[in-house]
Amino acid sequence: MVISFALATPVQAQISPGKLAAPHADLEGIRNCVKCHELGSGPRAKRCLDCHREIEAGIKAKKGLHFQYEQVQKKLCFKCHSEHAGRNFQLIRWQGGQKNFDHSQTGFELQGKHSTLKCRDCHQPKYVKTDLKKLQPKIDLKKTFLGLNRDCLACHLDMHRGQQGRDCLKCHNQKKWQPATGFDHNRARFVLTGKHVRVACGKCHPTVRDPRPPARNQKFYLKYVGLEFRSCAACHKDVHKGKLGSNCRECHSTRGWKQFSTARFDHSKARFPLRGLHKRVDCRKCHTSGDMTKPLRFSSCVFCHKDVHKGKFGRDCKQCHSENGWKRPNRATFDHAKTDFALRGKHQRVACEKCHTSGSMLTPLRSERCEFCHTDVHLGQFKKRTDGGNCQACHNEQGFLPAQFGVPEHRKTRFALEGAHLATPCIACHKLQKRPNGKAVRRFAFSTVHCETCHRDVHFGQFTRSKPLKNCENCHTVSEWQGLVFNHEKDSRFPLQGAHRTVACSGCHKKVKVKKRRFILYRQVPMHCENCHTPGGMKLKQQRG
Repeated sequence: MVISFALATPVQAQISPGKLAAPHADLEGIRNCVKCHELGSGPRAKRCLDCHREIEAGIKAKKGLHFQYEQVQKKLCFKCHSEHAGRNFQLIRWQGGQKNFDHSQTGFELQGKHSTLKCRDCHQPKYVKTDLKKLQPKIDLKKTFLGLNRDCLACHLDMHRGQQGRDCLKCHNQKKWQPATGFDHNRARFVLTGKHVRVACGKCHPTVRDPRPPARNQKFYLKYVGLEFRSCAACHKDVHKGKLGSNCRECHSTRGWKQFSTARFDHSKARFPLRGLHKRVDCRKCHTSGDMTKPLRFSSCVFCHKDVHKGKFGRDCKQCHSENGWKRPNRATFDHAKTDFALRGKHQRVACEKCHTSGSMLTPLRSERCEFCHTDVHLGQFKKRTDGGNCQACHNEQGFLPAQFGVPEHRKTRFALEGAHLATPCIACHKLQKRPNGKAVRRFAFSTVHCETCHRDVHFGQFTRSKPLKNCENCHTVSEWQGLVFNHEKDSRFPLQGAHRTVACSGCHKKVKVKKRRFILYRQVPMHCENCHTPGGMKLKQQRG
C-alpha cells in the first residue's frame, strides 16, 4: 500500500514543502533546488546573494539592515524571508508589524518629523540614488526599501545652493527646519554683537535669483557667503557724508547708533560739555546740519530752547532751571513759598505747567479756593454750609483721601454717630447716587436723618401709618436692634397680666402675609379673649400665620 501511494504521488510533491512565492516562481522545479539549497543542508545566504546583487553590494559596503543581520547578528535569510508558502505569500516578514519596525537597525534612526512619516513617504523611486537596476534588473523600485542615502540632500532640496556644505544637521535639526538652532553666528567671519543680534537674517543677507532653479517655486534664495562687511558703510548710510572718515567705531558701537563709544569720543572735551538731560539728547537735535564739526552757538539757552517766559525773567535761565530738567526749578534760587501760594504736600510734586497752563509763569493765578483748580467731586452738596463748602474742612494738601473728617466732626452735624453707627463704614450710609445727568456722586447731604432714610421698615408701616404714630427710637436703640426698650404695660393698649407675662411674643404676634409680604403683626391685634381662646375653655385656638 505504501509503495502504490508513492508511485501515485508526483516526485516534486514528495520533495518540495510547497510552491514558491510569486517573485521566485521561475525557480520552481526539482532541477532548480540547488540554486538556493546546498545538498544535504538548508538554504544559505551565499545562494541568495548570488541572485540579489543589490543586497550583496550593501553588505560589502558595510551599510544597511542586511549588513547588520547577515554580518553582525549572523541571522539567516529565511528568518525574515520564508519560502514555499504559496504564490501569494509575502516574502518580507516584519517582526511586530511594519509600523513597529526599529529603523535604527538600518543605521538611520528616525527622529523628529521623520518619525511621523509613512514608509513610502521616503521609500519611493525618486529618492533612490543607487543604480539598483544595474545590480538587479528585475527589481521593482516602487516596492523596494533599498537604495536610499542618509545624506539630507538626497531627499531634501538644498535651500542654500551649496553655500553651507552638505551637513545640514550642523545648523538644523529633524524636529523643525526653522529656526536653525544649531547655527552660531560667532563661528562666522562676522560676529554679531549689540543690536545686530536682533536683526532679521534677510536684512543683511539679500535675496538673489537662481539662474538654474531646482523647482518652479524655488527661483530665489538667500545669499550667505561673499558679503562685504569690513566697513559699516557697506550696509549703513553714512549720515556724516564722509566728513568724519569711514571708521564709524571711533564714535559709535553696535549697542545703538545713538549710543556713542565714550571710550573714544568724550563730549566733555568739546567747548560744551554735556550734563544732565543733555547727555540723552540725540546729536541731530543740536547738530541739525549733520556736520558734527560745525560750530554751534551755546552761550545762552535761548539759542536752542524757546523762552516760554518771553524775556520777562531775562536770559539767564540758570537762575531757576538746571540741566537736570526744565520741569524741576532750581530750588536754590527759586522758592515758591515767596509767592502768594506756598507749595505743600502733594502740590510740591505737581508739574509747573499743570497750574501755569498758559505757559507764562508771571500770569497771576487764583488760589484762594480749591475749586479754581480742582473739580468739585461732590457736585455742590456742601454749598449751603456756612463756610460755602470749603474743601479744607475735610481734606488737606497731603492727599484727597483719607478725608480729615471723623467722629468728633460728625457730632457737629445733625446726625451724631452713636452705638453701632460708630462701627459702620462711611460708604454704607454715604452711597453712590446717580444724578439725572448720568454722573454718579457719593451722597453726603440728606434732607432727613430719620432711621427709614437708610433702613428698611420691616414692620411695613404698622407704626407710622396708624395712630398713635411711633418712631423707631420708641422701641429700638442705636446700640442694638434686638435690644428693645418697649414696655408692654406703658407703651401698649394691652398690659400683660397673670399668665400673659410668661407667653412668648410670638404666641400673640404671628407672622402674616399681606400682598405677598410676610411680616409679624403688631397692629392691629384683636384684644378680646375669644380672639385667642376657645369658648369652652382656655385652650388657645389654632391660628394660621
